[in-house]
Amino acid sequence: MTIRCVHYELTDLCNAGCPQCPRTNPAGCKPEGWLARGVCSLESFRRLSPSGFLQELDSAYFCGNFGDPAVVPELIDILRYCWDAKPTLKLAVHTNASVRSAAWWEALARTAAGHRFRVIAGIDGASHETNRRYRVRTDFPRIIDNLAAFIAAGGEAEWRMLVFRHNEHEVDVAERMARDLGFVAFKAYPSNRFAGRDSFGYTHDGEAFVLEPPTKTFASKAPARHMIAPQDVAQTEAVIDCDALRKSSAFINFEGYLLPCCYIGRRLYVHEHGAPEQKDRAIGQVFDSFDMRRLNVEAVGFAAARTAYDAFLEHLEPYWTEQRPQVCKAVCGRRRPLAAS
Repeated sequence: MTIRCVHYELTDLCNAGCPQCPRTNPAGCKPEGWLARGVCSLESFRRLSPSGFLQELDSAYFCGNFGDPAVVPELIDILRYCWDAKPTLKLAVHTNASVRSAAWWEALARTAAGHRFRVIAGIDGASHETNRRYRVRTDFPRIIDNLAAFIAAGGEAEWRMLVFRHNEHEVDVAERMARDLGFVAFKAYPSNRFAGRDSFGYTHDGEAFVLEPPTKTFASKAPARHMIAPQDVAQTEAVIDCDALRKSSAFINFEGYLLPCCYIGRRLYVHEHGAPEQKDRAIGQVFDSFDMRRLNVEAVGFAAARTAYDAFLEHLEPYWTEQRPQVCKAVCGRRRPLAAS
């Protein structure tokens, strides 16, 4: 399979403590103790993505299952390396933007000048108090200062807002603020991490909080999402149509794994590092029946891992015909409800 787009996860480090994030223990909003705490260096990135491979890509984006790419010390150097390999490569960085100085964000904009580049900023409110309800330990004034500096220096930024009951009243205010600050786009959509529950409790600094889904819909401001909700997967008949195959995409993380997508990447990471109760046993069978080391660029080299990538997709196909693993069905299933008995 030809790869045209790559999702890179450069680290599992993050400044925030978002309660529904898999890296966060909601009892205190501190990082889980089992995290590897790794960072991809420029030297490592060169091994994970040789220049010849980058030249074959149309686009790539930097986003974390567990970390924020903006905390990576050599992020700007990595972006520069990508554009040295292919100046027309379209790149994006997903971040909470509550790290670094305004000067760093200006430097990022200057580095991206003349290239196709966008910062996708996760900002969940139009005020400090509202934003930090979910984006725990982030600083709203700092976020706005950083992104204003980035935009003023010529950078292109998009504001994405997760909507809950506690912040739905600020969606319109946030959209106006985004427009006034010069963001090129604004999108608002609900969290998909309630897993069928009507609330999600967490604590921070000794105080208890509860997240709830929004009571309003913002369809006109939402990106396309067609996932089957976890609570509906078992009751839904679906044909798995792999996004990675359809879109010629892949996922590469800081540990060196070349995988079809971030959903499988997240589960492999937890399979290798996480607490037993957090592991997905069903997809664990998929991992245990394939030599996953073959997919690790750092272990076997890029060429061998690239060959193994196609073999792993073939390994998955028999599972797909049986509508499993569940994550593949939820994310890439074309649904057909079961007939009532």
